[in-house]
Amino acid sequence: MGQKEFIGVGCINNIKEIIKETRAKKILLVTGKQSYIRCNAKSQIDEILNNIYTEQFNQFEVNPKLDDVYTGVRLLKNTKFNLIIAVGGGSVIDMAKLINILRAQKDNDLVKYINDNVLITEKGLPLVAIPTTAGTGSEATHFSVVYVDNVKHSLAHHFMLPDYAIVDAKLSYNLPSHIAAASGMDALSQAVESYWSVKSTEKSKKIASKAIALILGYLEEAVAKDKNARVKMSKAANLSGKAINITTTTAPHAISYPITTYFGLQHGHAVSLVLGCFFEINYNFKDVDIIDPRGREYIRKTMKEVYSMFGVKSALGCKNKWNQLMDGVGLDRNIHSVGILTKGDFDKIINNINLERLSNNPVKISTSKLKKVFDYKSLQP
Repeated sequence: MGQKEFIGVGCINNIKEIIKETRAKKILLVTGKQSYIRCNAKSQIDEILNNIYTEQFNQFEVNPKLDDVYTGVRLLKNTKFNLIIAVGGGSVIDMAKLINILRAQKDNDLVKYINDNVLITEKGLPLVAIPTTAGTGSEATHFSVVYVDNVKHSLAHHFMLPDYAIVDAKLSYNLPSHIAAASGMDALSQAVESYWSVKSTEKSKKIASKAIALILGYLEEAVAKDKNARVKMSKAANLSGKAINITTTTAPHAISYPITTYFGLQHGHAVSLVLGCFFEINYNFKDVDIIDPRGREYIRKTMKEVYSMFGVKSALGCKNKWNQLMDGVGLDRNIHSVGILTKGDFDKIINNINLERLSNNPVKISTSKLKKVFDYKSLQP
């Protein structure tokens, strides 16, 4: 069965239909700590689940850690739940997907499944994903991020796609502007990367281009708390999730993870901090650096299509447009002011880059290219 989705203001009420469909008697709610209350989800869901046994799990960090996953798996094992409802941002939905799939497997050694998804043979409980930010599109993907010893791992399996997605923009109305900015830039980064990904298809590019158009049209208004713009952004984030569900992400995301881990930068801010340079990197390359088997002309044609979406004709013009957008939504573009100050900081980042995502970039990314991204000469010894 494919995913059943509900998209639109007020569609959170479809939880009632899902409960009837799954005949759920015991429900595990996976939520953020304060965000669950701030977005007004708690009051609405409490009313819907008034006569149903529920437990809440929110004891985990923003970027899911292995220890947190073990805690959630133990909770699932201790009670015979029939349904999981995840309400929150990407980390919350990722956590729900992780504990659900890993609880269903026979072995208690969770790391072996994280390291080798081929070992996954059992599907978990029915899962409802309800995003409260317009960013990751995690409700539309079959993978999750988990950090093991500060190293980011991505667990992917088709069993992990949530059975139900409820995208109710009303839950994002109270989202603080700085989170809306970072989340929105994450969605835009995902869509752009999906478009130029080695794994891109005609279908994924069509979805990604729709997401890009919506985000460029409405992000700044959404950051300014315009409700209609936040409705558009919730749809765009869902589309970006659907796009990367086909392609996965590329080099900018690969580089962003250690920035988030070691320098505390919100993920969407971290990825947007480096992506602007790739409009040039992915166009100005040598043939020896080509990864995408479709070749040089295809890559350059694809990049020109991306430039056109941003209303410009060149790599530099697109980079400038990207920087203007970051400025417009209030995200700091200065490498130094976000805490990356020394050559040692640079080494820490490049030594912890996700190699799988690098290989999905259309061209190879060398250390010399990364030095340009981080303005290496300006860093302290």
